[in-house]
Amino acid sequence: MKTTLQNNNYDTMLEASDWRFSAAIVGLMQYLDYYNLDYKIEDEYIYYNTSDITEERYLKFVEYKYGEELHHKVIENILSSEEISEDQVKKINEKLSANTIMKKIFNKIRFDKTNKKEILEIINENRYELIRETFGKKDGGYKSYAKVNMKDSVKLLQDKKDYCRLNGYACADENRKSMALGFNFDKSSYVTQDEMEFDFIPFAFNGNKEVFFINDNCSIKRLKISNKIFRDKIEKDLDEENKRKDARQLLFKGIIESSDFINRDVEVIFKDNNKEYFETLYIRKDSIDILKKFNEENIDYKSLCTFYRVNYINIQKEVTDNILNNILLDNLIELYLKESNKEYLITQFIKINMLIRGEKTMKDTLKGVYKNAKQVSEVLDKNKLDSYKQKLTSSIIFKDYDRVCQILLQLSNYSGVEFNFVYDLFDDFEENKDLVYTFINALSKKIENN
Repeated sequence: MKTTLQNNNYDTMLEASDWRFSAAIVGLMQYLDYYNLDYKIEDEYIYYNTSDITEERYLKFVEYKYGEELHHKVIENILSSEEISEDQVKKINEKLSANTIMKKIFNKIRFDKTNKKEILEIINENRYELIRETFGKKDGGYKSYAKVNMKDSVKLLQDKKDYCRLNGYACADENRKSMALGFNFDKSSYVTQDEMEFDFIPFAFNGNKEVFFINDNCSIKRLKISNKIFRDKIEKDLDEENKRKDARQLLFKGIIESSDFINRDVEVIFKDNNKEYFETLYIRKDSIDILKKFNEENIDYKSLCTFYRVNYINIQKEVTDNILNNILLDNLIELYLKESNKEYLITQFIKINMLIRGEKTMKDTLKGVYKNAKQVSEVLDKNKLDSYKQKLTSSIIFKDYDRVCQILLQLSNYSGVEFNFVYDLFDDFEENKDLVYTFINALSKKIENN
């Protein structure tokens, strides 16, 4: 919520009343810090002067924050070098016509190594327009967060509107005089929330295709710290192969590795830049505690950052979503039991299942189950072993638990290995299902080197 102040050192107070105001505050603080402008924070409030907010400053800050994503800035960076390669010449010419505003400003100009000064002068003369239109209309830019008319010039820092400017909240066309919004066709009864400061919300999100904002709003100070830690982690931990920032992976990796990152129930707002709305993750303390035990239980988080090849399931997303919603990973385990050479990944799933169950006493039993499976693997030939493994996998996938127990008893008798864990299955199969998963997963011959 925004309040105008009188007789105060600051003329405006912004309260972190919901995630939109919290994100606006985080983005605004980045802007004010960049220009070393005066402001004050108290618990849930930030105090500042609106006169410090100008479009010129806003656009300069955009250029600073997103420089590598702005075509004119890429050109400037290349032209700052004394020696320019032919590949760089090609890249400059690509950038000169990279979008509508670049085509308009440069009007078919081509770089040929002799017109460096001319191009730099054009950039300087049109800098603010280049920043505004590129940032405003690019994927992942302003249009990903707020309504933008792609045919007109982008309008930033507009006064409070009748309708919320944010995507997913702007439920009405502001250019149409609709009377159907309010009760009994009374438009004046329609209630909305919009503030000029919402234009700072894009600065609060971190990521690439998926972007995240951590609404850790027990205080403004905590809000600032949590998002800074996340931003620093993203900047530090880049995927060296494609230079893309996997924000989701780094969010949960940060929870696993950083004790000072997130330690309480928290709301995380995320935005897929291909979607026109914001989504919410509620990360409970119970889920955070599970994630923080990954290192203790030797769970290899990196191994989860993969895709299931058949229908391209994002395994890392599936795992984290299940943890957040306290759902066991049975579906993933059963999916990979049908695959070959996935024993390591399945082991990670089973370990996570143990954490979700809150099971502390099953570790020793699982070791015994694993030992039993390896004993059987030594006795049976590969074809027989594969046959039993397939039978057990099919039965547990189809939830034919009686059949699973029958096969296990038959296998025990055939191999001469006693399976003490089957008694736990008779007591409660569903609660002890991980014992079967572990057994099936461990049924394999050692690969012998010739």
